[in-house]
Amino acid sequence: MSTPLIKLTYRQLIDRNSTLTFEQQVFEDSYCELLMQAQRYNKNNEWKLFHDLVAHDPKAQSLHYKVGFAIGLYVQELHHLIPGLTDTMGTVNIPFTDYQFSIINSDLTDKKKHRVAITYTSAAMTLLGSVGNCLILSLPSAATTTEDGWLPGFLLPMREELTISGYYAHSPMHLIEKDLGVKAFAGGA
Repeated sequence: MSTPLIKLTYRQLIDRNSTLTFEQQVFEDSYCELLMQAQRYNKNNEWKLFHDLVAHDPKAQSLHYKVGFAIGLYVQELHHLIPGLTDTMGTVNIPFTDYQFSIINSDLTDKKKHRVAITYTSAAMTLLGSVGNCLILSLPSAATTTEDGWLPGFLLPMREELTISGYYAHSPMHLIEKDLGVKAFAGGA
């Protein structure tokens, strides 16, 4: 029997009210970097809102990418685990394979209005089913059954900032190997 694989996308919104140390660091450093990088597109200081800056000079769209470099070390310190996204017991952290930084809104004269997002894409996980608003999942690293036939699983509650962004109807080992970067053991003689 084959079981489907899914990938999740989680969007973490960060603003002045964010409480995690990681979020506060991203907030501070992304704002400072935005102020520095925006000077190139706003030589006469005509525009104070990020959206106005982009409307005036479409090349300012590159600020998402350029400002994203300022937070790279903080994301690296996450060790590929999505902050704040855990199972119902708070014991299984969801791994990510990719992320994207974006500026949602900002005011070049008022840091309180700065708002950014980091969108994480998870590794492929085995979808075992659902219960209520929770997905029953198994991580690829735990995709083998125990001696007594049990497959390790966990419940992940769905929420507004979380979506299923990829679904694969079968679970070929090459997809799991690609996400984990390792070869899976194939038994047999």
